[in-house]
Amino acid sequence: MDPQKKLPIRSRFWFKKHVEPPKNGKIFDQITIVYSIVLAVLSFAIFWPIISKIEFEEAFFTPLVPFLINLLSAYGIGASDTVRVIFIISSITATVGLYLFVRDLTKRQIVPILSALVFLIPHVPVGVLTFLKNDLSELISTRSFFTIAYGDGAQILALAILPFAAISFIRYLREPKNIYLILSVILSSLVLLINRSQAVNLFLVLGVLALTEFFLELNKDKFVGFFRVVFLSLGLVAFWYTPSFWVESYQLLATQIIENIKFLFPLPFIIITLSLVFSFIFFARRSERQPIFIAFLLFIIFLSIILSWFLSGYSFIPHPHRLVPNLIMFGAIVAALILTSIIDSLRIVEKLNFEYLKIQLKIAGAVVFGVTSFVVLVAVAYTIFPYAVGLISGPSGFWTKVRESVVADRNGRITLADGNFKLVQLNVGVWQQYLGSGLSLLFLIYLVTLYVNRRETVVRFMNSVDEIKTT
Repeated sequence: MDPQKKLPIRSRFWFKKHVEPPKNGKIFDQITIVYSIVLAVLSFAIFWPIISKIEFEEAFFTPLVPFLINLLSAYGIGASDTVRVIFIISSITATVGLYLFVRDLTKRQIVPILSALVFLIPHVPVGVLTFLKNDLSELISTRSFFTIAYGDGAQILALAILPFAAISFIRYLREPKNIYLILSVILSSLVLLINRSQAVNLFLVLGVLALTEFFLELNKDKFVGFFRVVFLSLGLVAFWYTPSFWVESYQLLATQIIENIKFLFPLPFIIITLSLVFSFIFFARRSERQPIFIAFLLFIIFLSIILSWFLSGYSFIPHPHRLVPNLIMFGAIVAALILTSIIDSLRIVEKLNFEYLKIQLKIAGAVVFGVTSFVVLVAVAYTIFPYAVGLISGPSGFWTKVRESVVADRNGRITLADGNFKLVQLNVGVWQQYLGSGLSLLFLIYLVTLYVNRRETVVRFMNSVDEIKTT
């Protein structure tokens, strides 16, 4: 008997191991739209009741969020309300974006759904217990948790864009079309204008994506594509990232690295090296293992940097606590992959016969599964989480150290900006402003040219098709 005939049939909408992407290249299909809406509603229902009660304090080094604050202030919307709206929109977008990114990588439905649920779950017990219990420490309060687990308004806004930038970038590497290049550059530029720390994290993610694509094909063009996106993104925001910024950043990083490079050894270096080696061996140039390689490697990189900082008190990068939101995001993917492997090993799909259900029942089953999983996890968190609070929020606990760093970082920025919700002004010469603006304009013209050429190529192709049909 053909061994292929012994394989169990898998549902095309729910648990199927591999599904073909839409032929038109679109991210959304019928079932994905339903899941995205459900996750967006669930995210809003979870985040908004808590976010609406938080008074945020922050200042900015990049201009986009202050621009939005000033823009909405013209319509009578206060700065605090603007940041609150940014936070809730970013929370929803980050959840849906994570789902779409993992789906685009795995071509499955269960892994991205579980990723989004795990990403949502951590803050739920904090919010619930903060309102239902009075004995929670201020160290683990709702505001404290949000600013640590998801960052400030600018940080979570940049985090929300990261999955979409990753989707467009990996599509560009696989199919180097101008539209994917333009999207990757625009989204990366937005992150650069929103939050500098997340921009560094974004380029790290894109670098790992390029590495995995290189391993698959051993094609150096993957790295060429990566550096092209980085170069064009930096050129597009040259009006803000002036020569003075690069000189100051180089001096800061050089000092930081020289002083703390010794703390890279032995723990972070050993962990990252072993993770890279074992991940590459496991990866073995098999495309179906690429999501595992990406999620695991990024999770280990973020975890090793944070863990080394926590244990030694030093870090070779500035502000290591800002990696916590990224650690949570990619940790959610790792957890979802592990849960999925358990589900696959138990052959739940074959036992429940999802393949024979109508599409309406499949959608309903997916929603019921998500809600049930969420309720179960919340119940477990409600009973166990109070004990976990005591472990991490003590005088020497992880939460205490991260919170102190977050508060010191925020207060320092507010002092530099001379007020809450203000922008730290850069002292640059007029010639640097003109130079940066001119470079940004040139890069913008180049991207517009790429887009126009793309449109002309499509028109020529359609005309060729019509001529063939006519003949």
